Amino acid sequence: MSTIATIASLMSGLGLFFLGVRGLSSNLVPLVGRRARVAFAAALRGPVSCALSGIVAGLATQSSTAVSWIIISFVKGGVLGEGAALLAPTWANVGTALLPIIVAIDTSVAAGLVIGVVGFATYFKLARGDRLRRMLDAALGAGLLLFGMHLVSETVGPLREALMHDAWWAAALQSPLLLAGIGAAFALAAQSSSVAAAIAVAAVSSDLLDLAAALPLIIGANTASALNNALLIPGENRAGRIVFGLQVMQKLGGSLLLLALYLYGLAEPQQMGRLFGLMGESAAAQLAVLFVIAQAGGALITNLAEMPTRRLVARMASNPAETLGEPAFLMREALSDPGTALDLAMRELARLSARLPLMLDHVREEKVQETPPPAQLSVAGTRLASLVKSYLASLLDRELSARRVSRALLLDDAAGTAAALHEALAEFVEASAPARQLPAAGRLIEALHALLEAVADHAVSLGAEDPELVLTLLGHRDQLMDELRHRLSTQAGVPPQALDGLFRMTVLFERIVWLSRRLVNGFTQVHRAQTEGL
Repeated sequence: MSTIATIASLMSGLGLFFLGVRGLSSNLVPLVGRRARVAFAAALRGPVSCALSGIVAGLATQSSTAVSWIIISFVKGGVLGEGAALLAPTWANVGTALLPIIVAIDTSVAAGLVIGVVGFATYFKLARGDRLRRMLDAALGAGLLLFGMHLVSETVGPLREALMHDAWWAAALQSPLLLAGIGAAFALAAQSSSVAAAIAVAAVSSDLLDLAAALPLIIGANTASALNNALLIPGENRAGRIVFGLQVMQKLGGSLLLLALYLYGLAEPQQMGRLFGLMGESAAAQLAVLFVIAQAGGALITNLAEMPTRRLVARMASNPAETLGEPAFLMREALSDPGTALDLAMRELARLSARLPLMLDHVREEKVQETPPPAQLSVAGTRLASLVKSYLASLLDRELSARRVSRALLLDDAAGTAAALHEALAEFVEASAPARQLPAAGRLIEALHALLEAVADHAVSLGAEDPELVLTLLGHRDQLMDELRHRLSTQAGVPPQALDGLFRMTVLFERIVWLSRRLVNGFTQVHRAQTEGL
């Protein structure tokens, strides 16, 4: 076999393996239906049940990240609290670590049969329902990843003969740091230490690496996986940061255990050889078992260090504006059900609109000190509206009916209006500072607060209440504001700064009323579109 043919065969095997991992994960996650998720959430009540549920979920999805998103969405939706359930994704890494054990077993015959059966079923269109098609696709993914590793093992034979006489390869085998770097590169590229460990197991099975050389490789892969989780922390909410922070601890703990075993093996090779002998007869099986032990050990370390880890993550917690800007209803998993996703987006938008009267609490005659400052509410409102728009954009990327596309576009416009309202109210509060000494400023604030309460009530009803009364209250105030500005301009003894502030308040009052009418109409239209579609 020529060098080019060998490289092509190796790339084909790795490509099939990566396609298989992606296909298995992407099809198993949707197969976990609503009842299974409810049962999963119900099981996440204690440390033991969380550990067992996490392992099963990791084995089923082959992705600790997917399990993490599910847990985070449960917390966002109020199904779970920030208790022991946040440790479930940590144990999911133990479930995903079973992949290298499967690779260590020669399952090429079974993989070939599965690929053949799925191929026949697909070609002759034997799968009638979506669920059966996903099951076949998941089975195909499993077959591809196993057959890909078999192809890699078969290809490594001639490659091994050439590499064994290569000075660079000999030097690499003598450099633990270089091997760790290779493992880290695989883990970063594949976004999974289990995938990197599976490749290492295949290399050991083909005698391309021995156990002593493969250990640094999986240590590097496991450490790089900790980096992958650490990179996800800044963009998450509090629950998400805790989930990924705990997984960083789990990966680092597992890496330390593997490093301790590696150093012990260098110091006591005979004792280590006997210890490895208890894990299986082949070096590939021993490496796979070691990787699982490292994940389980890291999870146990994380359980012991849970509270210090949580406190460390709390120091990195988001500021109050970020906390207020976190969605309570938006769930990524609901995007597969457009009707539910649209309902959740509308509830999130109603929750955001209900905060509008709070923007004035600090400048009213009866101040409410417990309410967050208007600047924080404005930043949080803009962020939350942006998240709603992003959520709807993800939904619109899917195939939707014309009626649902219309609802999504109406909600997107309403989210933009809500964001503009928060910005205008923040400017209104800022303009009121120099004008508070004028009685007209206080009356404007109270009048606007009463109008916003009516808007908030309409939003909380999800547009179900008759909008005519609210729209009547929000009648055009252009003439009234013009008369107020004219009266003030002819009034003597008013400080220029106060007069300028009040003028700005009147202009912003008109804009806020106009935006409020638009928001009420938006909720009303979405509600009508929803009821007409039932």
